[in-house]
Amino acid sequence: MMGATPLGLKTALRLDPGHLPAKWCVNVGQAGRPVQEAAIYMDDDGVVVRRQLSGLPLTLSLPFAAFEGVSVRIEPNAADDLVAHVELRHRDPAMSIPLTVTRDMEAAAADWQGWSNRLGLPMLLVTASGTERVGPQASVPVSEPAPRRRHATMADRRPRFLVRRKVGAAGEMPVLRDWREIISYE
Repeated sequence: MMGATPLGLKTALRLDPGHLPAKWCVNVGQAGRPVQEAAIYMDDDGVVVRRQLSGLPLTLSLPFAAFEGVSVRIEPNAADDLVAHVELRHRDPAMSIPLTVTRDMEAAAADWQGWSNRLGLPMLLVTASGTERVGPQASVPVSEPAPRRRHATMADRRPRFLVRRKVGAAGEMPVLRDWREIISYE
């Protein structure tokens, strides 16, 4: 879907990564092919694309794992502006899904990272020549988690009903001598 633009708009499309499911329509056109309309539905499970293929209705249901990543492509506009395209990138360029088309570079960067985090896909940067490379990844070093309780292992732990009781002090046991024992015989 190279060159995808939203219906009725020329350069504005923004889908919020925090609000799924979402529905939108775009005009899809590739070089040498006529412009077509595609209806897109995205939820937490994947993407459903409905469009025409050779005059026949086509519905594609794709999981997010079918995509290479979330890409950003910056192109000059006719009015000497820069336009950022954030897309869900597929190996087949006709299957790439536009997520954001904007002139605001800060919003495009936030959406690029937001969609990457939301979908669990890598951030890709598409250069002016069309080559792609992996973009910056926000990585935080992770160490072993601290134990949640003072006694994290079950072997070191007392049963719950014994936790309330205090352990008695072991003292000298008295020895009783010359006492008569009561023994019961049956």
